Amino acid sequence: MENMLKMINEIDQSSTEVTEDMEKCKESALERSKTLEEQKEHFQRAAYAILDMLNNQERG
Repeated sequence: MENMLKMINEIDQSSTEVTEDMEKCKESALERSKTLEEQKEHFQRAAYAILDMLNNQERG
């Protein structure tokens, strides 16, 4: 019986650690997603600016 309780406690501790690691990974993924979205917007703005410049050259 004592061994079972020890195993249950070890499993509970491992489960807690895994849950904490999963939460850290989730936070990291959300931060990375936000960074990628910001970079995407930056490049889109730059691309539109270049397209506008090219369109203005064709007209001029």
